[in-house]
Amino acid sequence: MVSARIKRNQRRVASYIGAGIIGGGSPFVPTQPQLVANFTGIPNGTFVQMGTGNVRAMGRSQHRSGRVRAKNLQFLDSLIYLSTNGVEAASATLNTLKRAIEIGGVTTPALYAGLNSIGISGSAQALSDIIGSLELPPDTDFFARWEKTLPLDTNSLIAHALVGPGTGQGFRTTGASQLLSTGLMNSSGTGAGPQFWPNGIFGVPFSPMSAVAIIADSLGNYREDDNNGAGGGAWARALNDILGSVVPWMKQSQNGHTFGNASFANAPLQKTHWQYVTDIFIELSTNSMPTSGTVAERLLALQNGWLNLANGARAIIGPYGKRLRVHFFDMLKRDSYELDATQRDTRLAYNAWGAAFADGKADAYYNTDSVVTIPVGSDGIHIAKAVHIQIAADVIVPGYTPFLDPFYFPRGE
Repeated sequence: MVSARIKRNQRRVASYIGAGIIGGGSPFVPTQPQLVANFTGIPNGTFVQMGTGNVRAMGRSQHRSGRVRAKNLQFLDSLIYLSTNGVEAASATLNTLKRAIEIGGVTTPALYAGLNSIGISGSAQALSDIIGSLELPPDTDFFARWEKTLPLDTNSLIAHALVGPGTGQGFRTTGASQLLSTGLMNSSGTGAGPQFWPNGIFGVPFSPMSAVAIIADSLGNYREDDNNGAGGGAWARALNDILGSVVPWMKQSQNGHTFGNASFANAPLQKTHWQYVTDIFIELSTNSMPTSGTVAERLLALQNGWLNLANGARAIIGPYGKRLRVHFFDMLKRDSYELDATQRDTRLAYNAWGAAFADGKADAYYNTDSVVTIPVGSDGIHIAKAVHIQIAADVIVPGYTPFLDPFYFPRGE
């Protein structure tokens, strides 16, 4: 049953849409770049050697724009990646990157300081020039095309374990360049290649629009849900359709990810991307459960881990001159946690702390645990696809709906 508060929030957002505050016609005119599409994020797969003698690697990934038309489009790419348990790393191997954007059957190249390509390695990041006067229509499927031009017999490619929507995304490693083509990509040279998302697709919307960074472990990554454009875990599922539109999102997720590995001290490179969103989803608690100590001691460790990210996020100013908003998600049940009194009580205390808005540092709380039952999934840890769907529809969508307004702060600001 939808609560009276959620119904009020839905009516409030509907009134914003009717007044043009969300989706067009707002008296506030955005000027700063922000995330404007979904299926972007930090690579979290393995290094893939594409074969001796290959002279290029090419591909295309599908995305959907948010509810607002956007201009001043740019790509952000890097060689930052999430290794085992979310440890941040960056490849020292030089990559030479080209990019293009394909909208409505028209492909336009991206330039880098006026040049067709850019070399990146280590912690360097490649932010393209603004792609001419091109505009991205709202609620539109489009493609990001890419080419790596260094010989791949000396240069591996960082794969992305997450799969996006669309067919014919392709992967081409030999033959003529297809960077500026349109439509399906011929996958000659190898039988398959890794997914390669941009870290971000940025633009300036014509009216205010929220955007989200999902900081997550295997649950938020997609585990046990479908790894495709229709699935991707409860968090992506929810953001892909709120009131009929996408909320632009980027993922910084990995199986086994923890508060410690995501901290500002241990993962500083990813945090440079947070300035392009309005909201931070933190879903990292389950792997961060301490293995020893009293309930109070373990709770304090979990609180400190969450607050490290929350306080850091609140210190970042987003594209509307406001601090980032922080969203608290429950630690979900595990079979083993329910059998161990200390772990169970720690988990319940942590969730109760979040429900009380985490010492005032959470802007929203999501009671995701309420729809999880024992036994949990097939392995006692990871929720089933049906639960991902239920969490998205019944918890995250209604909880996030008022935050479609980038200026909404539930306790004032």
